[in-house]
Amino acid sequence: MTTKQTEKKPEAAGRLKIGLLGLSDPAPWPADLMEALDFCDLHISPILAQPSTGQQRAAIWNSWMQQGDFDWIFDVSGGNLSTLALPYLDLDLYRSCRTIFAGYSDLTPVLNALTAATGKETLLFSAWQNISVLQAFLRDGDLRLVRPQWQAVGSFPLRHLSGSTVTGGNIRCLLKLAGTPWWPDFRGRVLFLEARSGDAFAIASMVAHLCNAGVMNQIAVLALGQFTQLKDPLPVVQTVLEQMGVSRDLPVVVTEEVGHAPGSLGLWIGKELFS
Repeated sequence: MTTKQTEKKPEAAGRLKIGLLGLSDPAPWPADLMEALDFCDLHISPILAQPSTGQQRAAIWNSWMQQGDFDWIFDVSGGNLSTLALPYLDLDLYRSCRTIFAGYSDLTPVLNALTAATGKETLLFSAWQNISVLQAFLRDGDLRLVRPQWQAVGSFPLRHLSGSTVTGGNIRCLLKLAGTPWWPDFRGRVLFLEARSGDAFAIASMVAHLCNAGVMNQIAVLALGQFTQLKDPLPVVQTVLEQMGVSRDLPVVVTEEVGHAPGSLGLWIGKELFS
């Protein structure tokens, strides 16, 4: 059930309208988020914690998008099942409403499909990970949530990286889009990659997949976030790029602030890296 009546109560006037749902695996009931976001007009998917079909999960998303007045929809799920919902999402609805959709991990396919289809930004971020920063972002307009710190690998200046928009997210989940109509156009883009699971061999295989698909020769910048199991992905990634013949001139930047770790920050998909 929702935490408020479907119709907007007078006391909710002027408050952000926020939705919490899950397009991937069933998610725990978000009691802590509900308490933290009590200054918002908050709505919860009635099937959030229940086993459901992709079509059922997509129907909640479509219904909220049709309403058109949600400010934010945060997907609080993750795991494996988002691509079962993806074919049933009315992506065009996203273009015409004011809503910004946010999620991470297994929501990587949805984030990139939405941005590719509409040209409108999405936010790679888990509302569970950094509740205090989310509160400050929504309540006070504090932009810390979307301002991770980046470091360049090598000698090129970070200021030279402006002008290219970001695509990507979790590397395993991004590859679920390969061969589908939602595979992004990587030409001239910043490709961001992070991973929760995967040792050196697994990550090398996934980076090689991107190379074989031509992605690494199309992008303008490679951006790396947290690789939880691998810890330091840079040597592995650079070795694969060298072995696959990718230009050594490809700029690479890294951050320790975006990924699966508690306290992680967000990253805009479809906007410039330093937006």
